[in-house]
Amino acid sequence: MKVLTLVLALVATTVTPAQAAELTPVVFVHGQQGSAQQWQSNAKRFSGNGYRDALLHAYEYDTTIPTNDRAVADLEVFIAGVRARTGASTVDVVAHSRGTTVMHAYLASPERAASVRRYVNVDGRSSAALPGGVPTLALWGSLQPNGSIGGATNVYLTTLGHTETTTSADGFAHMHRFLRGRPALTTWVVPEPPGQVEIAGRVTFFPQNAGVEGVLRVWEVDASTGARRGEPRHSVRTGVDGSFGPLPVNGRKHYELVLQREGQQANHFYFEPFERSDRFVRLQVSRPGGIADNVDRCPGHSALTVVRNREWWSDQPDSDRLTFDGVNVMEQAVSPRARQVIAAFVFDDDCDRASTPGVALPPFATLPFLTAVDAYLPAQPDAADPIRVTQTARGTDGRSRTIAVPNWPSDGHSVTVQFKDYLDVGGRHVTPW
Repeated sequence: MKVLTLVLALVATTVTPAQAAELTPVVFVHGQQGSAQQWQSNAKRFSGNGYRDALLHAYEYDTTIPTNDRAVADLEVFIAGVRARTGASTVDVVAHSRGTTVMHAYLASPERAASVRRYVNVDGRSSAALPGGVPTLALWGSLQPNGSIGGATNVYLTTLGHTETTTSADGFAHMHRFLRGRPALTTWVVPEPPGQVEIAGRVTFFPQNAGVEGVLRVWEVDASTGARRGEPRHSVRTGVDGSFGPLPVNGRKHYELVLQREGQQANHFYFEPFERSDRFVRLQVSRPGGIADNVDRCPGHSALTVVRNREWWSDQPDSDRLTFDGVNVMEQAVSPRARQVIAAFVFDDDCDRASTPGVALPPFATLPFLTAVDAYLPAQPDAADPIRVTQTARGTDGRSRTIAVPNWPSDGHSVTVQFKDYLDVGGRHVTPW
C-alpha cells in the first residue's frame, strides 16, 4: 500500500507549472439542501490532478427560498470575484440538481454566458439547446434518467444515485475529460503526506448555508473509542460567515471538531481521517425551529446524525448497512433507493428507552434526502462508553469502515458522523492513460 500511494502521488503531481497556469478556475454550484459538502471528494480529485486550491470554488446559497432570482444574482457576483482573484477571463462551472436550474437562468444572459468557458450539468434540468450556447456536458443519474440537453455531450450514469452522480469517481472522470480535453491521470483521492494535510471550511445553518459564529475546538481522538487525546489541537473562533482554517491535521489520525456557542448545545462532528487537504469541510447545525427540533432529546440516550454524500440504499440485492454497535438501522423501508437518502437521524423516539426497527420516522420520511430511525442508544453523563458506527457500503464486497464516538447525552449534545462518499482505494477507480 505504501508503494501504491507513492506511485499515485507521483502520477497525480505530473503536471508542469505551465500546464497548471493554463487551468481554468472551477465553480461548483450545489442543489436543493446542498452545500460545498457535495463537492468535497471531487475537489480533492481535481486537486490530485494538478488544480491548485485557489482554482476550486464552491458557491453556496439558501435553497429554502423558493425562487432562484437571488441565487442567480449572487452567483454573478461570486463568479466576478473568482475571476478577479484568479485573473482568469472565464470560469468552468459544474452544477448539480437545482443548481442546474440556477445555471440555466444565469446563462440565459449573453453577458453572463460569456464568463463561462464550459459547463457541466449534473442530473438536473433538461433543455432543447445548449444553455447560453456554452459547450456543455450533461451527466444523468437515477433521478433524471431520461434527461437531455440538445447539442450537449449527454452521458447516462443511471446506476448511480442522484447525489452519487456528482460525487463519484465515475462522474469526475467525465467532468475532467470534458473540461481538460483528456482523461484524468487518476480518479482516486490521492493521499498526501500526513504532515501536509490541512482542513478549512465553514460552520453553517442547514439548509440555509448562513454562517454560524462560535468557538471551534479540534481534538485528536482515539480511533477505537472516540475519546479525546490530550488538549485541543486547535481552538479558533469562526468568522461571521462561519469560516475557519486552514488548520493542520495529521492525515492518518481521527478528529473530533466541536462547536460551542453560549446558551446552545455543543455540536460534535466526527470524521474518517482526512487523508488529503480539504477546503470544503462543512459543519452543519440546525437553527431553532429547524429540522433538529424533531429529534427527541433526553439525558438517557444519545442522538446521532450520520451523513454520507452517496445515497444509502436499503432495498437492493446489494444494499448498504449502517450499524450501531452491530445493530443495523438501514432496513428496507428506512432508505429505499427511490428516496435518495444521504443523511439519517438516529435517536430514541419519545425517549422511551425502546427501539422500533424498520420504520422511517415522520416528518423525516417525507423530506427529501433525509430519513430517521427510532434506536435507543444509552448515554452516560461523562460520555465514557463509545458507540461504534459502522457502514458497509454497497459495491465493496462487504468491506466496512467504523467511526467510534462517545455516548454524549442528547439533552446537551448534538453529534454528527460523516463518512466519506468514496470507496477505499481500489484499482477500479484508476483511469488508464
